[in-house]
Amino acid sequence: MTKLCDKRASELVEAALTLPIVLLILLAIIQFGIVVYGSQMAKEAARHGARMGSVVQGNAAAVAASAAYQFAQSALPIGNPQVQILAPGGVVGTELRVRVTYEVPNLVGGFPGIPPGPYRVFGEATARQEGW
Repeated sequence: MTKLCDKRASELVEAALTLPIVLLILLAIIQFGIVVYGSQMAKEAARHGARMGSVVQGNAAAVAASAAYQFAQSALPIGNPQVQILAPGGVVGTELRVRVTYEVPNLVGGFPGIPPGPYRVFGEATARQEGW
């Protein structure tokens, strides 16, 4: 027959062995979620910028870059967004292409098994320049 204190000691040892593994898995899931969210927000910011630039009648590239940057900053402020205009549009029917890149920081850096960051994610969007 085992004593109660023997069971407590074994439970403490089991918790000490499994808790770091569970925490590492939990932190990796959180980091993965932030990276996926950053990727989705980069795509959405690029789409928003391309749409705003395609409907304006003057200086479409500047409007697109400004709108994409403002959207990216509000969507993921820790992501350090960068906006590139790949095709400037400007003439009715031409393409306006926007790329938004985030550098998502590694919030759980230093743990073994989790690749070091920051992680670069990007999104691109294309819209035809509208006019009337």
